[in-house]
Amino acid sequence: MIYIYLFIYLFIYLFIHLCFFFSISVPQNCPRKYHLIAYDPDGDQVRCRYGAQQGAECATCDQPSGFHLDQHACTLDYSYAYTTGVYGFELIVEDFPRKHTTLAYTDGSSSYRCALSGGRHRRSISVTPYPWYYQSYTTVPWWQQTTPSQWWLWWQNQQSTTAAPATTPWWWWQQQYTTAAPPVTAQWWWWLQTTTTTTTTEPPQEYTTSMTSHQRSYEPFSKLPLQFSLLVDSAAPSCTEGHYIPHFVSPTPRNGDEIQATPRREVEIRVKAAAAYTTVTDVIISGPLNITKHALSTGEYAIRWTPTSNDLGDHFPVCFIAESMSGSSVYQSEMRCVIITVGRQTVDANVICTATNMVIEIEQLHSVGLHKDYLRLNDPACTLDSNGTHVLANFSLNACGTMIEEDEEFIIFKNEIFSTDDPNSIITRKHEVEIEFSCRYEKKNNISLEFTARRHITTITEKGFGTLTYSFGLFKTANYHTEIDVTAYPAEYELGEMIYMQIESQSTINNTELFVESCVATPYSDPNYQTSYTIIQNGCILDETVEFYTSHQPVVRFGLQAFQFIGMHEQVFLSCSVILCEANNPYTRCSQGCINSTVAPPAHHHHRREAPIQTGSHLVSQGPLRLKRSIEEHEVSSTVLNLNLVFIAGCVLAAVGMVCGVLIYRTKRSDVKYQALKSDEI
Repeated sequence: MIYIYLFIYLFIYLFIHLCFFFSISVPQNCPRKYHLIAYDPDGDQVRCRYGAQQGAECATCDQPSGFHLDQHACTLDYSYAYTTGVYGFELIVEDFPRKHTTLAYTDGSSSYRCALSGGRHRRSISVTPYPWYYQSYTTVPWWQQTTPSQWWLWWQNQQSTTAAPATTPWWWWQQQYTTAAPPVTAQWWWWLQTTTTTTTTEPPQEYTTSMTSHQRSYEPFSKLPLQFSLLVDSAAPSCTEGHYIPHFVSPTPRNGDEIQATPRREVEIRVKAAAAYTTVTDVIISGPLNITKHALSTGEYAIRWTPTSNDLGDHFPVCFIAESMSGSSVYQSEMRCVIITVGRQTVDANVICTATNMVIEIEQLHSVGLHKDYLRLNDPACTLDSNGTHVLANFSLNACGTMIEEDEEFIIFKNEIFSTDDPNSIITRKHEVEIEFSCRYEKKNNISLEFTARRHITTITEKGFGTLTYSFGLFKTANYHTEIDVTAYPAEYELGEMIYMQIESQSTINNTELFVESCVATPYSDPNYQTSYTIIQNGCILDETVEFYTSHQPVVRFGLQAFQFIGMHEQVFLSCSVILCEANNPYTRCSQGCINSTVAPPAHHHHRREAPIQTGSHLVSQGPLRLKRSIEEHEVSSTVLNLNLVFIAGCVLAAVGMVCGVLIYRTKRSDVKYQALKSDEI
């Protein structure tokens, strides 16, 4: 089984961007829709059609059975092919005005472009030797050409003679010529030709009028060939996405999403795919020059690209497909494409990365909500400061909701600043500003890293309860005699092995009990990360392997079996929300236990008390955890870092601070200048 992963990355000089795989595959028994990302930032109408002019627009002009091309949606639908193998497609992509337009030229002539009407939208273009746009009214070309030129050279060793009038029509019209094809050579790798053929095409009749006349036609502004092949592979056991065929999950962007970027600032696209009965092994990407891909964990990848100053004002498509394997069988997901729009930097920000802290400085702009009173970090409890001109934040690498990631080369600490609502204003500012920033540290074999081992302890001061201390520990057995030393982290477990956990509270108030309201597992230390596995919710056990060993005590001991979610990621963190209550009080949240989310908790306002009877919800975390690796894998793997307890010391690290600010409001786009491509540049 041979797969050709070659991409076509084409530009029409009106910036209609096309991005497609030269060879993609689909199981024979699985219908699929492919979106050909034809993007025109000017809003012109884009149409995708089969090539109709043999020798000029296409070589074979085939329209493979089992496929349907929606010309105006630019989608290719596969239903079923009777035979497996490679199918070739020769398409033409064109852009048209949305309203009637007159084009004037320096020689005094003009032409009239018509918008495609509804009737023309519904009509398919048939394969015919005559020009597809042929009209019966009089017209005159405004260009001068003495001999016809081939649009693009697909084939070699072509010999032709052409008889042309002094003034020739549009450049894809065919004049009378004779072509002698090579007797044996296959011109296209999917088109086998063994005999010599001679093709003669008569030109259409030409009519002329004066140079000042208007040419009223449905000619496109521009057009470009799009050629690719598609492999119809053997049937899959199931066509349901997520079984054998990988399907994209959060935080993968949707097809057609537009992503904002600025020059010299790295933009990252997070792609994640999963499959139940196969293993996601790769994500294939297509995009602009210098785009890179980094594996973060099983099935999760980061696509990164840094625009240059020359990219300002341009639009760049990025397409990707996920691949999974089971034995020798390979399955591909749907194709998704996004558009990266490179605009001017709208936020003046600076990030400083130290050995233990992240510092960000943002220019303070009241007009767009860049004021410390309207901004917060991932963790709302972390406040921002201001010196009058800039908003400032300085916090530890493992604080304020910072997410910690790792790829092949770097340890990455990420956080984000959001705009929030002003409670005294009727204007909603929420998410007008989203500023992502990160510190990236190189991983080198010769770098010495020092870790401070400690238990996961959270200290909180709450009115009525004084100082509260929560500790979250992992234990080796159900007798809870030996706690796992944090220097041995990540804690490793066999699939199905029991994980014994203990959350303990200490307070100046006696007679208390601790209640676990929720627990969630995430691949990073951020409990709000999109990809998660819920263990306990609203006090209700959702994982059937959970067992509680205590009840109504200041210490909660419980366990559960190591689950498959851990094996899907390099490491997993556990985060639990806990509440401390007055013991034996029937009106506390601790006494209510599991509450169905659709049923309101019982009211107890008639039992008024002066002293608080319970605290608010507090978050405690533990990790990382991971499934045990095989001996062979363990020998070749690099030392895994306890990312939740990182303190980098003893040497100088190369740190890169990055910030990407997006103000979510529309700005006037700069004028786009067009330049026609030469045929040899296509």
